[in-house]
Amino acid sequence: MQERRSYEVEGASSTAAWARRELRWDVKQSRAAVAAGRTMRVLPAVGAARRAGEIRGGHVDAFTVALKKADREIVEAAEDVMLDVARVCEPAELTRQLTMLVDTAHPEELDRAYAAGMEKHDLTIARCGEGFHVNGFLDAVAGTRLKTWLTAASAPRGSDDPRTPAQRRVDAIGDLAASALEHGLPADRRVRPQVGVMVEASWLAGQPAAEPPVLAGWGPVGPKLFDYLSCDADRTDFLVAGDTTGPTPQADVLNVGRTHRLATYKQRQAVHARQGWVCANPGCGGTHLELHHVAWWDRDGGRTDLDNLVGLCPRCHQLIHLGKLWVAPDGERGFVFSRRKGARILEIEDRHRVQRQRLSDRLREFRTPQGSGVHERARTRDHARTSTLHRPRPDRRSPVETHLDRLLHLRS
Repeated sequence: MQERRSYEVEGASSTAAWARRELRWDVKQSRAAVAAGRTMRVLPAVGAARRAGEIRGGHVDAFTVALKKADREIVEAAEDVMLDVARVCEPAELTRQLTMLVDTAHPEELDRAYAAGMEKHDLTIARCGEGFHVNGFLDAVAGTRLKTWLTAASAPRGSDDPRTPAQRRVDAIGDLAASALEHGLPADRRVRPQVGVMVEASWLAGQPAAEPPVLAGWGPVGPKLFDYLSCDADRTDFLVAGDTTGPTPQADVLNVGRTHRLATYKQRQAVHARQGWVCANPGCGGTHLELHHVAWWDRDGGRTDLDNLVGLCPRCHQLIHLGKLWVAPDGERGFVFSRRKGARILEIEDRHRVQRQRLSDRLREFRTPQGSGVHERARTRDHARTSTLHRPRPDRRSPVETHLDRLLHLRS
């Protein structure tokens, strides 16, 4: 209707006016419908899936946003992978993976967004009634540092802690201020923040189509922000992909077997990085992690090896020890969780991890005519538009796709 101006035949001045009169839609709904229609024409497989009821309107909206931010050819090249995500995940997860695709294609936008955030710095503390009102805006780095500390400092003090999460956060900030006033600050003010940045070796080498660095608790960051974060930071190398089998190819280096019950510092770092600093239980998202021996140390004679260590939030850790949640290695760089449903034990599908790994595998297979040097990683949008992404051969399947097929078979 928008492109053919069919609304004029109906005596309306615009598509929005026709929709307001005939469908009782507001302007926002009308614009969203027009954009969705355009998206389904550009991405016919998405349109077919929407008409068949396989995906929802929110999924189409996510594709619409991606088409606005990235080049059409880039989204088209990943349409099949992203459509698989839409079929099994909620719109928010599809948006996250499409954002990763866009950030990989246009890394220069990440630094522009960070610079824009720096310009919005603002923090006010005003007397308000019986207390103070705090309002402000923090950039990605400052906000991530505060969130990382606040998450750890505001953890419940036992299972019977009556305080709400908001109350615990207020108490944590009060304790920090009291400690600083009592003991002062370090003279050199060089207390390193305990935040993590995950970066692939291929990105450091300037290889094309490499995924940008990811700041834990925030998301992808650009080259300039990465250079700043890594300037005075500890670095730990992890091998997360290789020809060896099992969840962790670097296990032979970090494993300590039965010589230590508690995980070493490097093992903890490896587990956190492997899981993206979130609880391994699908759908949880907790960031305060405790390491659990999958084969228990005392009961099963389990070893303190990476293939036997999984990071869990306190609540999920408790569920395992209560016998309400089970975990076992899946042989594909992760773990399978199971729960009881009546008399049956059912696997919990880790759709998000599987789909993210599929996207990562696909991005590695994309090829562009030219790469860029380590200090010239941010390609311009014009160069990205002239780059050609080639689809990988359909007969090539990654281990994680095999794992996905197994999960889909279990569902059927």
